[in-house]
Amino acid sequence: MKIFSSLKSGFCRALKSWKGVLIVWLSLFLLVLVFIYPLRGSLSSAFGSSMIIEKLADGFDIEVFADLGSTFKSLMSFFTAGFIFIYLTGFILNAFLTAGLFDSVRKGSGKFSSQDFFRAGAKNFWSFLIISLIITFIINFLSGVLIGVSMMIVSVSDTISEKSQFIIVIAAIVVLLLILPVFFLAADYSRAWRASHENDSCFKAIGFGFSQTFNKFWSSYIMMVLLIISQITLGILILLILPAWKPVTGRGVFLLLIISQLLLYARLLLKNWRYASVTSMMEETTKTIPEKINIIQDEQGRSN
Repeated sequence: MKIFSSLKSGFCRALKSWKGVLIVWLSLFLLVLVFIYPLRGSLSSAFGSSMIIEKLADGFDIEVFADLGSTFKSLMSFFTAGFIFIYLTGFILNAFLTAGLFDSVRKGSGKFSSQDFFRAGAKNFWSFLIISLIITFIINFLSGVLIGVSMMIVSVSDTISEKSQFIIVIAAIVVLLLILPVFFLAADYSRAWRASHENDSCFKAIGFGFSQTFNKFWSSYIMMVLLIISQITLGILILLILPAWKPVTGRGVFLLLIISQLLLYARLLLKNWRYASVTSMMEETTKTIPEKINIIQDEQGRSN
């Protein structure tokens, strides 16, 4: 089946570009450090020599922050500003890094080269950023409409039972979850096309992305769902392992850091598998058209 051949090809391509995934991991790690170290300093100045570390060792306790007064407002202001900075910077950085990844997993890219990775990231940066902005806006708008309408129905109507209200909200969430893979496919097909056709505009790439998604809907949709499930499975595994691990020694803390970063790298590798699989399916489906034309021309030539 085309689904499994694309998944297999995508997995091999993702492994081939493991250095590109390593560049992405290192970039995100450095970005988080920019936020973590100032936050750590702010917490140290706020709590001083108190037993904050011991109090938080067993989990988050809101009572620890209850008596901070004006210092708590400063911490929240710093945290909010830092979070916004990380989100915006990460969003922009993601466009650059994703452009490099899509270029490294396309057919004929050859052996991974960091020079080609950064070249593709710089050349396709604005196109990938616009594609991400448009798809993100559509997803957020659609999410707001679905959830907003369901909440409006629940709040306005007084005759609907609590069970029916719960069903309406859950149904809206389920519909949204079923629709999300479609937009992920449109975004990935758009970026895969742009990586292979650098002279085309980002809007032409978006048009191709949506048309390709619906032209090969079921095969693309099933493949995307399988890839999303693999990422969710690893995410659940991370949530089960890391919070339950409470090291008490320096070696334990260091080992926890190593394991957490390896799991994060594995998650990024799975994401790159998604990019590579969508790219592989795009190349398999788009090349069939010229192949059919060549077959027809060959048959006409033989008949003549």
